[in-house]
Amino acid sequence: MKKMSLGLGLIAAALLSGCALGPQMQMSLPGDSAEYNGMIVHIHDIGEGDFGTAVAASGSDSAGASDFGDLKELMVDSLPELEYRIGPLDMVQVVVWEHPELTSPMGQYQPAGQKVTTDGKLFYPYAGELQAAGLTAQELRAEITKRLSDKILNDPQVDVRVTGYHSRKMSISGAVSKPGYVSFNENPMTLPDAIAGVGGFSKEADPSLMQLRRGDKVYTINYLDAFKANLPLERIVIKPDDQIFVPSLSETQKDQKAYIMGEVGRPGLINIYNGKLTLAEALASAGGLQALNATARGIYVIRNTSDKQIDVFQLNAKNAMALAMADRFQLSARDVVYVDASELATWNRLVSLIFPSVNMVYYGALAAHNVHVVKDDYTPDSGK
Repeated sequence: MKKMSLGLGLIAAALLSGCALGPQMQMSLPGDSAEYNGMIVHIHDIGEGDFGTAVAASGSDSAGASDFGDLKELMVDSLPELEYRIGPLDMVQVVVWEHPELTSPMGQYQPAGQKVTTDGKLFYPYAGELQAAGLTAQELRAEITKRLSDKILNDPQVDVRVTGYHSRKMSISGAVSKPGYVSFNENPMTLPDAIAGVGGFSKEADPSLMQLRRGDKVYTINYLDAFKANLPLERIVIKPDDQIFVPSLSETQKDQKAYIMGEVGRPGLINIYNGKLTLAEALASAGGLQALNATARGIYVIRNTSDKQIDVFQLNAKNAMALAMADRFQLSARDVVYVDASELATWNRLVSLIFPSVNMVYYGALAAHNVHVVKDDYTPDSGK
């Protein structure tokens, strides 16, 4: 029996000595600026406020244009004083005071102005055909006054105004009340003006991922964040031929997800609504940390920042103040949140894997020992 106990002890010792080779649940954190599969890995400490270059702290009321990336390229220091220049298909009304036969030669059938042709021409009685496109209302007035003075009138009193703006437009599509074109007039058009021109956002809109295309460049605008951070949206001036697209939540939520794994109550996918989800909110949505298994020192956010860079953000929640930083840290789409296992949890799992094998060896050896004892104690019947 002593030999069996000694043998079982040696077997158990051998199995337990293999703990280091068991299925570990703890993350191996690389050094800063390490390389992995051709990508550079950068390590950041969330508790120290190191959110990297791509993440801004939420709750900041003093954010400026520099906090919103390349949106500062769209902003102006002050709104420009525009002088509208007439273009093709605009409506222009010419009034000659005390001469209704010139102002309304067609009487009651005269529309409120004349339409400039597609090639920029405008015909006016006795003034002939004029090149209106490219002129301001005052320049066109001066030209008509000159021609009428040369032909039929002395010192004519002429007034010219644009009554229909159709030559310069920008378009807004997607989740807005009235998608379509917004025309420019004498006043500069700002981003809020453009949104108001189509009736505002619809109920299904996700303004956090609005896109503005200007030429070959596309700007992503988080309208909600910019508004809450007092970013002067009225200084974002829209230009003719700009295109704005407002996605719907059903479209953006397909890709706006983060993964949460490890020692949490409910691992899985978490939606990032309106582009806003903090690390603290993600952990709470996943049922929090598992009290018996998780280590508060090992909370990580892994982000594929670019094709050449991976950022790993670490949080040591043992420090209570670090939880405040977790509520400031904004997750991005496709971030991986991983909560590491404690050393005790790793030990318990290894033991749970080892003990069935130890029990099998023990009971097998015990059965063999009992058979051996019975065989030694057996005395054959003399009559057999």
